[in-house]
Amino acid sequence: MISDQPLDARVVNLDVLADALTAALLSQPGLLRLEPTVRSVMQKFKITSKVLRQDTEAAGGQTSTATRDGLHITVDDGLVHVQADIATAIDHRALGLAEHAQEIIADTIRRNGLRVGGVDVTILAIEASPGH
Repeated sequence: MISDQPLDARVVNLDVLADALTAALLSQPGLLRLEPTVRSVMQKFKITSKVLRQDTEAAGGQTSTATRDGLHITVDDGLVHVQADIATAIDHRALGLAEHAQEIIADTIRRNGLRVGGVDVTILAIEASPGH
């Protein structure tokens, strides 16, 4: 029997979760893209610097981070926190898309056997869909 309860799991590879989140979000009608920000570029630089210095923190109870354009994932004390920065199509209700994106993120985290911390979605652009 399969349980809907999350497994007591640790994040082994945040890139796998980032891939799943990106795919799930970008499959939503009206969500045009995940928006890169100065913050995401700086966070990528910080993570790369840590790896190059081999200063990364252990996964056991400490903070782990993954950053992609428009997506920042942090695991702290067993909870996954996500910040998503999105661009939406003008012909879709932006607030509704943001709320739906929060649900998708939380569901994806749970399906990966992890516990949801905070999920924040910021709408950075509302624009015409490609081809319009």
